[in-house]
Amino acid sequence: MDKALYDFDAKYQKENWWHISRIKIIETVIKTYIKNIGEKAEILDIGSGTGGNFELLSRFTKNIIGMECNSYARELSQQNYAFNTINGNLPDNIPFSDESFDLITLFDVLEHVDDDINSLKNVLSKIKTGGHILITVPAYQFLWSGHDEINNHKRRYTLDELLTKMKKAGITIKYGSYFNTWLFPLIFAVRFIKSKISVLKDKEDTFLPPKPINSLLKLIMSSESLIIQNGSCPFGVSIIALGYKEKQN
Repeated sequence: MDKALYDFDAKYQKENWWHISRIKIIETVIKTYIKNIGEKAEILDIGSGTGGNFELLSRFTKNIIGMECNSYARELSQQNYAFNTINGNLPDNIPFSDESFDLITLFDVLEHVDDDINSLKNVLSKIKTGGHILITVPAYQFLWSGHDEINNHKRRYTLDELLTKMKKAGITIKYGSYFNTWLFPLIFAVRFIKSKISVLKDKEDTFLPPKPINSLLKLIMSSESLIIQNGSCPFGVSIIALGYKEKQN
């Protein structure tokens, strides 16, 4: 990713509607579907970027460490957050002992790696028996746009595809859902129009809209947490999936 994108994340992730809403949905999944997480839990945030997930994860435990392959992102993270971030990357450079963590998170990370199944297998080896893995990824290949190109994505997923790959890696599925559902028609329309206009085709989607629009978009997307708390969304721009490591026979 370009340095400008990391600068944007570091500066605006506490204000941007998409970041705030995604955090709300992730928090809902953790509170609803992970019953054994507590203040002694050990959490690894893989692909921690500029540290924007630390504030959420620290609501559950202070035993958090980030793993990020980009040195500039690590530098920004260390400037803004007290949690340590170490160098590492998928699929096989995860510099921790096996069975070290109660929860490993990969928030919009898996779409960046070439070998997602082996990445998941190696991540699973670092999780304690009974521990969890929580993943978000972008949905639907037909939504592919300049946003994906700029962010060096390899693919987008369907929910079935992601859950199948998690199972192949040995992960037991606990929960899966699409999200960013209410805004799906609008986002689809915007990306379709941009794909037809050459000057807009390679433009990044991430920006901070005017305050009233930002607040409205945040309200709309965040409201999906009520659905996720009691079920799942049938489609959306993104996917969230929770799995765990079963005891081996």
